[in-house]
Amino acid sequence: MMARILVIDDNADLLQMIRLLLEDQGGHEVILSAEGEDGLARALDNPPDLAIVDVMMPGITGYEVCRRLRQEPSTADTPIIILTARGQPVDRQMALEAGADEYIAKPVTMTVLLERVNRLLAQRAVRPAAPTPGMIALVSLRGGVGVTTLAVNLAVIYARQSPDQVCLVDLSTSSGHAALQLGLRPDPNWSALALLDADPGEVAVRNYLLAHPAGLHLLAAPFVPVIGEGPTGEMVLSTLTLLRQGFNTVVVDLPSVLLEGTMAVLEAADAIGVVTTADPPAIQTTVGTLQVLRSFIPKVRLILNQVAPGTPVSVEALQRVLKQPLVASIPFDAGQAEALAHGKPLALTTPQSPLAQGAARVAAALVGASVRPSAT
Repeated sequence: MMARILVIDDNADLLQMIRLLLEDQGGHEVILSAEGEDGLARALDNPPDLAIVDVMMPGITGYEVCRRLRQEPSTADTPIIILTARGQPVDRQMALEAGADEYIAKPVTMTVLLERVNRLLAQRAVRPAAPTPGMIALVSLRGGVGVTTLAVNLAVIYARQSPDQVCLVDLSTSSGHAALQLGLRPDPNWSALALLDADPGEVAVRNYLLAHPAGLHLLAAPFVPVIGEGPTGEMVLSTLTLLRQGFNTVVVDLPSVLLEGTMAVLEAADAIGVVTTADPPAIQTTVGTLQVLRSFIPKVRLILNQVAPGTPVSVEALQRVLKQPLVASIPFDAGQAEALAHGKPLALTTPQSPLAQGAARVAAALVGASVRPSAT
């Protein structure tokens, strides 16, 4: 079966030799790149079935390319072959620690390379399907900590892996901003769902979704703030049940108050991302939030988000205060202001930015969270 294979090497002659080998003898489609950054961007834009990466290149090394590919959900399971002019055991160990599946020392024997490629592709074909995120709820009972920004970027990252299989749900009752961050007009939105029949069906609910070119769908929040408690728990559960029938990933951006609908989502979610910043009010609120969510702790994942410039806080110290491990820390990213102004998430436009890389780590940590035991 033909596969898409990405080859990253700064040796132009070797690139052409590998291309001819894989196309003529292997029958594969080959994408060539002479630089690590360019190759990484190509891989994230359109994930290959396999990657062949040289170690020593201008800019970032092949080891760093491997590490970054492993951080992205869309390429976390992509088979990677490392090529290197160094043949010592320590070099092989470094390649494997970076995430490579195979290590080949130069000069490369073309028959050996083709055999390794075919073997990895065959193993990938019988590999069990990677777990899907399911339904992820993101919450903070303190506003302004970047929950919506994270939700939007997570949806973009998951959609890169599974186009048209991701739905983002903005349950804000105070003029939610998910549509704004995606450059969409929040019409229609979930406020009209109350007008549907008790059991409208997935097709009817899809009529209220907004499509985004990144391959995701959005159930937007109303532009005008809602008076009262917002959607009922029954309406929220009914809607999410239908969405889960049509999408393998549903990311829910929850309001910063524990409404009936909020609790219904937390109960039904496969994973709960509790987002906090490091300032004292946010830490106090997070301590209280974790107490309220104590029955959900096995599926809670704590996320530190730095929304302002400054010295990063000690993760170890914060974990001691919160008595809960942090699964990821997202650094401050000055580019977020421009991303918000243009309605273009950083995970879409600049996947190597600090925020997008942090969101990718969160995305990986949340997959299958409900079936992993909580850390102690």
